[in-house]
Amino acid sequence: MNPAEMEKLHSVCSLLAGQKLPRWNDLPDLDLYMDQLLSLVARYLKGYPGLDEKGLTASMVNNYVKLGLIPSPEKKKYKRHHLANLMMILLLKPVLPIGTVRQMIDDQLAAGSSYEDLYGHFCDLFEATNSAAAENAANLAGKTLTESVLAAALRAQAEQAIAVSLYENV
Repeated sequence: MNPAEMEKLHSVCSLLAGQKLPRWNDLPDLDLYMDQLLSLVARYLKGYPGLDEKGLTASMVNNYVKLGLIPSPEKKKYKRHHLANLMMILLLKPVLPIGTVRQMIDDQLAAGSSYEDLYGHFCDLFEATNSAAAENAANLAGKTLTESVLAAALRAQAEQAIAVSLYENV
């Protein structure tokens, strides 16, 4: 890799290793209108690589409600659990079918987990996985750009295959 590519790799690794999600108690404990909800999700996930550039839209939120991915708002107001659900969905949907995301959330809630527990566990896994990915990516420094991209893409594909296979037909 040339110096500019190395700098970009270092930047992405630093971003991943330092990426933190707000914990349950850091999420607002007050009702939010749609525009406030969208703004907070955008702020919390700002700059995270791989997420759709246009971010979360009101029509996406409405579709998630219709699909049963998130509960209906109460009097057009969203609560802490809506915000947590949306962040989990946005981070998982690029790699898992939306039905699988819904099933995983439903299964955890049916097993007795609260939204707070589910989201807390998700945050822990998110941060640990990002740190591990940053460590793996740092090992790409001695390779060419093409080799590095291929290695990262193939590792992502393999991890996605594992995730989808594990939850298939459960």
